[in-house]
Amino acid sequence: MKSSLRKLFHTTAVRLSLKYSLAYIFILGLAFLVLYWFITVFVQDQIKINLLRESKKIESIYIGRGLKAVKDYILSHEQFKGEDHKYYLLVDRRGNIIAGDLKKWPLNLKTGDPVKNIWVSDKDIIGKVEDGDGFWPMIAIRFKDGSKTLIAQGIKGTEDLRETLFAIMAGIFTLIVILLLVLGLSLGRNIVKHAENIENACKGITDGDLSKRIKLSNRNDEFDTIAGHINDMLDELERFIKQSREASNSIAHDIKTPLNRIRNKLEMALLEKKECSLEFLSSVINDIDRIIKMINALLDISRIETGALRENWKKVNISKLIQEAVDFYQPLAEDRGIEISLNINNGLFINGNKQLLSQSMLNILDNALKYTQENSKIFILAKKEGNFIVVSVCDNGPGVKAEDYEKLTRKFFRLDKSRNLAGNGLGLSLVKAVMDLHKADLIFKENKPGLCVEMRFKAVQELSDSL
Repeated sequence: MKSSLRKLFHTTAVRLSLKYSLAYIFILGLAFLVLYWFITVFVQDQIKINLLRESKKIESIYIGRGLKAVKDYILSHEQFKGEDHKYYLLVDRRGNIIAGDLKKWPLNLKTGDPVKNIWVSDKDIIGKVEDGDGFWPMIAIRFKDGSKTLIAQGIKGTEDLRETLFAIMAGIFTLIVILLLVLGLSLGRNIVKHAENIENACKGITDGDLSKRIKLSNRNDEFDTIAGHINDMLDELERFIKQSREASNSIAHDIKTPLNRIRNKLEMALLEKKECSLEFLSSVINDIDRIIKMINALLDISRIETGALRENWKKVNISKLIQEAVDFYQPLAEDRGIEISLNINNGLFINGNKQLLSQSMLNILDNALKYTQENSKIFILAKKEGNFIVVSVCDNGPGVKAEDYEKLTRKFFRLDKSRNLAGNGLGLSLVKAVMDLHKADLIFKENKPGLCVEMRFKAVQELSDSL
């Protein structure tokens, strides 16, 4: 238990929670002090206003009914002494006490002055009252005959109000502090729990278990959102590692086969001690070229996927680029009796790398020619749909099952029926990399029979100086 609490308090989450809680407590305490000061000032102002009103009242009594009426008013108040915490003193012009609650006139109090705080002790008060020693607010007025009176406000009520107010604020402050600490620790435990969940998943993956994932709490909070994104990233990482392993196996196999052929040919030449013929050298060079071509294709895909070829993009005339690709393969198509039907709108432009886009079009057209039977047709369509340019190449070959569409762009993936055809399984992988680089979509559709490969690019404004 102690180690668990120690671990909890050593986490960044709890330290941050406590730090912000302390900052909030400090601000809250400061706010309470300011509020306490404002309420105290307000109460003092109200006392001054009440004393001024009382002085006006006594003055009006004197004007209307004389000094005796003032004396009667003060004497009548003595029976309620202390209830409203008001005290009076009436003296004649010589200073002799006529009526009141105080034994003497305060030396520092003069008539005509505003309300002043004068020190009063128990010895200065006639009788026993609740109000004790302290600075009492007072005001004095002088009458025409030279007599004068003072009205004082005892501090018992004010002190009680201050104590009650302080107790309420202290209680609220303590409750809020406890709530903040509890919330801080609860938040810390929650964050630590999620962090441990992520840590356990990462540790499992580090130990080699690529299927490990972060558990979701189903609360759909920000932690679940982050965990969901991390799980998606782990899914992609697992897929990438799996593809990398498959690619490594395919690379090893595809390189090993021509290397074995080269070695066998060279070994036979050494055993027979014959001079190498041109045909022999040509076959060795062809095997080496196949290896180099495959390695170059992998390097191209790698550069494209890392975005290294994103620089120096220009506006590319897709209509012209498609026509150039068709012109390149037209002789091969005619030799096999394959007709290439074109339906291409003029003036279709996109932003991109012309060389990569041209290579992609050549790869797609090469695949279509491979899988299209002799004396058949290939359909090429290029048009503008809204803000997009759509290019599709459809053949009449055997087609591909819908569940295999996603596999077509994997490196070295080849359908069983295409194993006897030339190629290394990297053509559509390069096309996919180029499409991703251009933020374009690569879509496979059934042609009944055959396969349609569709590319969707974002269009740009037409230019006269097409590339």
